[in-house]
Amino acid sequence: MTETQTRLASGIGALLVILPILVWGGFWGVLALVYLAAVWSMHEMATMALPEQRNAAFGLLLVFGTPLFLLAALSTSATIPGTDIALPDRSLLLLSALALGFQGSAVFFLFTAESTDGLADRWGRFLLALIYVPLLLGLLPSIVVLEGGRGWIWVALAVGWFGDIGGYFAGRAFGKHKMLPLISPKKTWQGFAGGVALAVLGLVVWKFLIFDWTARGEVTMTLLDCLIIGVFGDVAGVAGDFVESMLKRTWGVKDSGRFLPGHGGMLDRIDAVMFAAPMVWAWLVVVRPLVLA
Repeated sequence: MTETQTRLASGIGALLVILPILVWGGFWGVLALVYLAAVWSMHEMATMALPEQRNAAFGLLLVFGTPLFLLAALSTSATIPGTDIALPDRSLLLLSALALGFQGSAVFFLFTAESTDGLADRWGRFLLALIYVPLLLGLLPSIVVLEGGRGWIWVALAVGWFGDIGGYFAGRAFGKHKMLPLISPKKTWQGFAGGVALAVLGLVVWKFLIFDWTARGEVTMTLLDCLIIGVFGDVAGVAGDFVESMLKRTWGVKDSGRFLPGHGGMLDRIDAVMFAAPMVWAWLVVVRPLVLA
C-alpha cells in the first residue's frame, strides 16, 4: 500500500468513527471526543516540549489542563447541558483555574529542579502547553450549545477542510511566492489565497445545501457568516498550522507524534482547528450578536 493509500484509508476510518458522534452525540458526545483529542495532544506536547520530564509534565497537564478544558467547554452555557442545574460564573472559575495552573506548576518545577540551567524555559514550555491545548480545544464543544450549535460545530470544522483543500491545489498549480519559508517552506501566498477563496465559496455552498439540516432550523446562516468565517477562519487555521510547525522546528521533531498511519500526530491533524475554533467562537458569541442585533 502506498503512502497516499495509507493516508486515505486511515483518514476514512477515523472519519467513520467521528461522524456519528458529531451528528448524534450532542454536547456530551462532542465533549468526550474532543477531550480524548486534548489528552492525546497534551501527551504529544509533553513529549516534544519536555522530553526529560515527559511523564510528570503530562500528568501535570492532565491535572491543571482538564479544569481549563471543561470550563472553556461550558463557557457558553448558563446551566449544565441537558439539565436545569445552574452554573456559577465561569469566567471567575476559569481565572481561578488559570491562576492555580500557573502557581501550581511553578511550585512543581521549583521543587523538582536538579539544576537552574533552563529551569525557567522548562516552566515556560509547560505554561505554553497548558494554554495551547486544553484551553483552545475546550472552546470547540462550547459551540454545540449555542443556538444552532449542531450546525455551527460543522462550520468550525468545514472552514478548515475547505481552506486546506483550496490551499493545497492552488499552491500546487500557482504557488511561487513563499509565505514563511523559515517555518513552512511549502506554503505560498498563492496557496493561501486559494484557501481563503475556497473557504468562503465552500461555506456559501454549505449554507444552502447542508447547514439548515445540521442546525435543524434553529438559526439561519447568513452570507455575512460565510464571508467572515471563511476569511478569518481560514487565516486563523493557517496561523495555527504555522504555530505548530514553529514548535516542531524549535524542538527538533518532524511529527508531533503517531496518531494515524501516514498522518503524523494528533497535533499535526488538528493544529488548524485549534486556531480556527476560537475565531468562530468569538464571532458567534461576541461579535455576531452585536452585528446582527
